[in-house]
Amino acid sequence: MSLFHQAQATGEGHIRRLWPAVAWMITSAAIALLHLLLTGCQAEAVPPVVASSDPEPATVPSGFTPTSDIASSVTLALLGDVMLGRDVHPSAETFAYLEPFLSSADLVAANLESPLTHAPVQTGSPYVLCAPPEHARLLAEAGFDLLTLANNHILDCGEEGMLETQSVLTGAGLDFAGPGPKPEYREINGVRLAFLAFDATGEFDLEAAGQAVRAAHDTRAVVIVSIHWGAEYQSGASRLQKEIAARLAQAGALLIWGHGPHVLQPAESSKDGRTLVLYSLGNALFDQYGLANTRQSALALVRLDPTGVVDYRAIPFTIDVPNSRVAEPDAASAQDIMRYFK
Repeated sequence: MSLFHQAQATGEGHIRRLWPAVAWMITSAAIALLHLLLTGCQAEAVPPVVASSDPEPATVPSGFTPTSDIASSVTLALLGDVMLGRDVHPSAETFAYLEPFLSSADLVAANLESPLTHAPVQTGSPYVLCAPPEHARLLAEAGFDLLTLANNHILDCGEEGMLETQSVLTGAGLDFAGPGPKPEYREINGVRLAFLAFDATGEFDLEAAGQAVRAAHDTRAVVIVSIHWGAEYQSGASRLQKEIAARLAQAGALLIWGHGPHVLQPAESSKDGRTLVLYSLGNALFDQYGLANTRQSALALVRLDPTGVVDYRAIPFTIDVPNSRVAEPDAASAQDIMRYFK
C-alpha cells in the first residue's frame, strides 16, 4: 500500500506525523537538483577574455608570429644585392620603407656588391662598383647586422679594397661572411647559426663548398648559405643552380639564399622538404634603369628553430632609382613580385 493510501486510512493525525519525512525528502531532492544545475553551468561557463601580454606588433606581417612569442626560434630578414656605388647615393631614408620589417627580425643580412674602399680600381671591367667607406655607417643605422662578401665585384678595387671593406664593416659594428669557406657563427634565442658565403659566378669548387657546409652542420648549427650565382636577368633558376642547391642541401644546408641575376627567381623546397631555396632575391638597392624587373624585389622573413626552417614570408618592394631608396610597390608590381613565392 502506498504512502498516500496509508494517510487516507489512518486519518489526518497520521498525515501530520508523516509530513516531516515527506518534506525532508522533497527538500533534499530540490537541493540535489539545484546543485546539479549549478555545477553544470560552471562546467560550461565561458572564461573571461584576458588581453595578451605580448600583442602582435602592427608592423609584423599578418600571420607571422614574432619570435619573442616562440621559444628557441630566430627570424632572419634577408635581402639580395646591395650596391652603394656609381649613381646610388644612400641616405637615412634609403631603407626607411622596410624598417618596420627589419626591426621585427633578430638578424638582418644582405649581399654587399660594393667594396667599401678608397683603394684604386683593379679591374678592367667597365662595371666598377666600389663605394665610399662611410656608407657602412648607413647600413648599420638602417638595421643591418651581417653582409656577405662572396660575389664577382668584391675585388673591383683589389685585395686592398676587400680588406678595407672588412675593416670598415667591423668598425661600424657589422659582421661579414666570405669570401672563403670560413663560416660566421651566431647564436640567437638558443639557435646556433652558421653563415657561409660562396660565389658561383665563375669557377666554383662545389666539392669544397659541400665539405664546408658539412663541417658547419657537424657543429650542430643551422647552416645558412648565401650564394652569388645564376645568369643575369633570367627569372628562372638554371639547371646548374638547381644542381648546386641539391648538393648543398644534401651536405646539410637548411637555407640557401641566392642573389646575382639582378632579378627575382622562384623560391622552392628541396625534394625532402628540409631545405628552403631562395634562388634569387634580386636587387635590394641598385642603379639599374633598364629592365623593370631589376627594380622589383622582396625581403624574405625566414623563421628557423634548431631543426631548420619553420616558415617564411616575402615582403614585396620596389627600388626608386632616382632617389636611391626602396619603396612600397603598386598593386600590379606587388602581384608580379609575389608570384615568385607561391
